[in-house]
Amino acid sequence: MREYREFMTQQRTRAVWMIAFGAIIIIVLCTGAALVARTFLLSAPERTPTAASPTTGASTAPTPVLTPIPTDGAAVVTTPAPTNTPTPTERPALTPTPNPTPTSGPSPTPPSDPLGDVGAYASGDPVKRVPDGVDIRAASVGADLQVVLQSTQGVPAELAEWATEDEVLLWISMYSAIPDPPPVFTDWVFVLDLDGDLSTGRPAGSARVNPDLGYEVAIGVSYNDASGKYEPYFLVWDPTKSALVSAPDAPRFALNEARTLIGLSLPLQALTENVEQTAGVPIVTGKVKGRAAAQTRVGGQKVIDFYPDRPD
Repeated sequence: MREYREFMTQQRTRAVWMIAFGAIIIIVLCTGAALVARTFLLSAPERTPTAASPTTGASTAPTPVLTPIPTDGAAVVTTPAPTNTPTPTERPALTPTPNPTPTSGPSPTPPSDPLGDVGAYASGDPVKRVPDGVDIRAASVGADLQVVLQSTQGVPAELAEWATEDEVLLWISMYSAIPDPPPVFTDWVFVLDLDGDLSTGRPAGSARVNPDLGYEVAIGVSYNDASGKYEPYFLVWDPTKSALVSAPDAPRFALNEARTLIGLSLPLQALTENVEQTAGVPIVTGKVKGRAAAQTRVGGQKVIDFYPDRPD
């Protein structure tokens, strides 16, 4: 019996050790597995969101599709010039107002000039055949020769918004249309006595246009049949040379669609500075006087019309 109890005690002790050893083995295996799994998870790359995965950043706007421009010319058509008249300067000379509406003439003031009163330049005798484009109907000069350099009254509709508020505006309307092109040299001009003083400027009576004016400037436009161009000009009387000299600032020139109206504009500052520097006189507001004239040749003879007429 004693031997049997010792045997059973040894068996129980062995079983306990085996159970303890097994438990230790299981714990070691579990711990190792946990470490291996943790190592694998830490070393795995981060998933990249796919197109279907939601993101928290702002979405990128799609690139717009460029719509082709029509090639039939409708999108690139520019406004054509009102006439085929050539221009002598880089700045377009023919500058009409948008959607010009031809008119038969200016407002009742200034008064109309007599029809058909074009005369020979030298004698003033009436010509038998009045050429087109030189018989003046009206101009921006009063019957008493008074000229308002920046007038807004009596301005033809085509020129109502053509000149800016900083420019001098002068205009002449004709009874008949200017030929396109004129067959010979033709000239339209304003002479202006800017201080209203006969003792200054070009001496009165030294030319057909100024029997009663001492004018300091001539502003006009000529058609040069040799070059086929319209040539605006701005001349200032130089008392030291007793001659008209060309100023650097050429006026702008406009011809309406009906070719019966000529507009001339020049910055008031340019007019003031050139007259003071060259002619030596200031512009005296309220005393400016002037006369318009149109001249050409008929059969080799120089003919002219004045507005207002000369006091013959």
